[in-house]
Amino acid sequence: MGKFIIFTTLSALFLSACSSTPTSSVSSYQTQGNLESPKPSGCVEISRLSNEQNPVDIFTGLNTCLSQNNYQNAAELYFAGMAFGYFDTKRVSDKTAHQAISVLRMNTFSFQPQESMEKFQSEITNISSNNAELCKKLSSLGAPAYKPTYMIQHGMGAFTGQSTRDGLVESFDADAAWEDSLAKIAKCGQS
Repeated sequence: MGKFIIFTTLSALFLSACSSTPTSSVSSYQTQGNLESPKPSGCVEISRLSNEQNPVDIFTGLNTCLSQNNYQNAAELYFAGMAFGYFDTKRVSDKTAHQAISVLRMNTFSFQPQESMEKFQSEITNISSNNAELCKKLSSLGAPAYKPTYMIQHGMGAFTGQSTRDGLVESFDADAAWEDSLAKIAKCGQS
């Protein structure tokens, strides 16, 4: 009985101490343009995309494809969006902004049903194993031609000031970055 009273008293003290602890709140700060989709795509083939569409635009279409069970187009859009995103990490000077692609992926895939994600992954694997057609489509699409505002505005530089005048790497070699993007994301040119 004595142990019960001691336990109850200690529990009451502990709970009252916890309830008197001030609660902290988490603030989320966002800037205009952060993960913005100015030209959202539908569930389309790569040939219907424009190199003026950013990864957020492309992932909007990918999400539509997943909801329509169109895993072929979803997988192709994934490669296009990731290639554009990788390219943007090469040209955006603020390294903290590069996580925009990870956040975009998380926002797109975190609420998808497991079965849908398994079918999507299967299509990714299928396309990866025979990537010649994908590489041809991505090459035809061409390197991104938009300003990567969605990424620039995602980083700390949007709050503290950019390290360069426009948030982009100076003397950026777009051709080399696009070739590298195709090699890293779609394994193009790696026979």
